[in-house]
Formats: sequence, structure tokens, C-alpha cells
Amino acid sequence: MTTRLAFFSILLGLFVFSSVAQDTDFQAGSTPYTPQQLQELLAGQNKMSVINFFGRMPNHQQGHDWIYNRLLIAVPGRDQYYTTAVVCFSHADDLVWQVVCYP
Repeated sequence: MTTRLAFFSILLGLFVFSSVAQDTDFQAGSTPYTPQQLQELLAGQNKMSVINFFGRMPNHQQGHDWIYNRLLIAVPGRDQYYTTAVVCFSHADDLVWQVVCYP
């Protein structure tokens, strides 16, 4: 019983650590992007390019939209940040047509 609990605790710890590490890698050592920069960088890109840009799969998928949480996206002109980006793929060609950012 104790062995199972210890094993479960280790697995849970590894899962939490890997989730935090991925998000930290995205932000590490770089200036946060603005929503406009994300739009310019990702518009017209395919799904593999988006995965490579963020360094991970999205947190959620809803239809053709990919939702990335726990990001650091600068709000121009204010000392605030957005934390969620929704990458919208076109139904016609599966390329990014819009990136929408939320607090």
C-alpha cells in the first residue's frame, strides 16, 4: 500500500514538474511577445510550426482552435500581461488565420 502511494506521488510530481518546466521554457530569457507580434509570427503557419514556436502541444483544443494557457503576453502601453492565447486555424487549409489573447 505504501509503495503504491509513493509511486503515485512520484508520478504526480513528475507530471506537475513537466507542466511547469514547459511553460517556464517558453518565457525564459526572452522579452514577452505582444498580441500583435504573435499574430504576425503565427499567421499562415501550420500546426507543427505552432507547436515548435510554443515548444509544446496546446493545453486544450476546441474544434479547430488551440488554447495555450500560462503564457506571458505583454499588453502594449500598460504594465499588464495576458496569459492565454487562442490560435485559430482555418477550416479550409489548417493554417493559422488569427491569434486572440486573453487575460
